[in-house]
Amino acid sequence: MVSWQTIQSALLFFGPLLLPRILATYRSIRSRPASQIRALPPATSYALAILFASGLVAFLFTLPLFAAPNIFRQTQSRIQTPAGVLLTRLAALRPITPDDEKLRSVLDAGGLDARLLYVRYGPKILTNCTFAKPGDLDASLMYFLYALPTIVASHLIHLAALGVATSGFLSGKEGARWRTVAAIAGIVLGAAEVCFVAYYDDKQNMRSTRVSEIDFVFWKLQVWRGLAIAAVDGLIGWVIWLQATRRAFLSPPAAAEKLQDHAHVLESLLGKTRGLGVLRNGTVRDAGMRAKTDAYWVKEGEVMKDVFEEPEVLEAQRNALRRLDITRIGREAEDYVDSVLGPLPMARTSALT
Repeated sequence: MVSWQTIQSALLFFGPLLLPRILATYRSIRSRPASQIRALPPATSYALAILFASGLVAFLFTLPLFAAPNIFRQTQSRIQTPAGVLLTRLAALRPITPDDEKLRSVLDAGGLDARLLYVRYGPKILTNCTFAKPGDLDASLMYFLYALPTIVASHLIHLAALGVATSGFLSGKEGARWRTVAAIAGIVLGAAEVCFVAYYDDKQNMRSTRVSEIDFVFWKLQVWRGLAIAAVDGLIGWVIWLQATRRAFLSPPAAAEKLQDHAHVLESLLGKTRGLGVLRNGTVRDAGMRAKTDAYWVKEGEVMKDVFEEPEVLEAQRNALRRLDITRIGREAEDYVDSVLGPLPMARTSALT
């Protein structure tokens, strides 16, 4: 078991490294401009639905309804209690089943070793394993190998759910970015449970004298497994949601993406310019429309002339001219003309050569 001192040591070691990053991420999320936030893409919502379903199923399996029966807790018996006494007490609570009779024979034959294996691996592994018997020299290893597929199965299903949820086909690039992190998290959960079961020390259970002192590893792991999977799914779903809505974890686009976006903008601008050119040619070449245009600008000049001859407008113009920096405006106009006409000589030179 992991002691509280070990947890404190880990927090003291990793705290100074992780706390600044957590605070920086929180501040970036809080300071994100509302204009950059967007609605959740439909593809990402499918990925979040899968993660929610996976976490919900894992959490539901932590309930006692889905747990295997524990005869020591049901009968409030010590681990050294004889199997016959256990079944007598159990018969007072519910009818005895064939599985109970089979478990009694295994406990009678295996003694304390069988009870320790029952606490670590549960009743099904103890009664169904045919590779070894409790008390054999390599019984602990054989029972562990027999229970290994059952331990790993839940994590393989969890990895499959993470893989589907973070696939680029389903969740887009927002979910695919976290595919490696999700896979590592799922593998770490499975490896941690396997190592915990493999290196678990039974000394505490051997010395237990009351049922409250027994460490029921199999039933505890079922709860811890479900909560850990639900926590990982919730955390990954949260970071995917933050990135998909552009609240956090934004990465600058690649150079190829920038060039592609600029190309699309220039292509759109070129299309609009060509459209305006076609519209202007049609207006100029049509006599009636050209006459309407000339009449409009003649009327516009007369109206504006009358407006600018008003005393109030003249006074406003004089006040505005007094506040303007003519030198700065002339310099800005020259810079603008140079920026527009500057590439022309180079273009002509390249065309001539």
